[in-house]
Amino acid sequence: MRTKTGIEGLDIMLNGGLLSGRVILLSGSAGTGKSTLGMQFIYNGIKQFNEPGVFITLEQDKEKLKQDMKSISMDLDKLGNSFSLIGGSMAKIKYYQTKTKAKLEDFIAEIEEVVKETKSERIVIDSINLLLLLFNTDEERRKALLALTEALSRLKCTALLTCEVRENTFDISWWGFEQFVVDGVIAMYNVKKDPMFYQGIVIRKMRGMDHNKNIVPYKITDKGIAVYPEEPWLGGETKIEK
Repeated sequence: MRTKTGIEGLDIMLNGGLLSGRVILLSGSAGTGKSTLGMQFIYNGIKQFNEPGVFITLEQDKEKLKQDMKSISMDLDKLGNSFSLIGGSMAKIKYYQTKTKAKLEDFIAEIEEVVKETKSERIVIDSINLLLLLFNTDEERRKALLALTEALSRLKCTALLTCEVRENTFDISWWGFEQFVVDGVIAMYNVKKDPMFYQGIVIRKMRGMDHNKNIVPYKITDKGIAVYPEEPWLGGETKIEK
């Protein structure tokens, strides 16, 4: 089964949408629109496909996030009980972990509870970088991400995990292992060429399905992310092999 993102150009690149129940890394540097695409995935799921969703923010203030989304035609307050927005600043999460000695299992248990209560089929965690900062070694981080992806798979949710990467690179993860744990990777680039920045999106990895491998242009519009799979990026066809 496929889970459509509701972003027409991206669904074309995915040959109809994401495989349902998979966990996808959505990577990009600051300002590429990862949070916007993630929220659009949730918003479109509710409005177009009647699929409830959960958006977990680990950094942004929830009210500011609502205001930002409303400015691009996504009024989250009108989604009703089909939508859950949870989380807050990383400082609160770090405080919570330190004071209560909370473990990853507590975070996963909270997700499971919300998903079951809302019967959600889609979930976004923004961002996975911040969650993994709670752990001290790469081994602990990798085990934590594996446990999280396994939990999301058990819930049969289609999940997007946003991931910050370094500026002016073609990196697809921060710690260097995230892409090997998840089922797929969608990368968003913001590349400077002459006096301008050009935004491009590519499906770097997607287990179990064929997909468009070209980097194609996208824009952040007043209605959210728009993807243009038939247009060339940077003046010509560009692809990155899996």
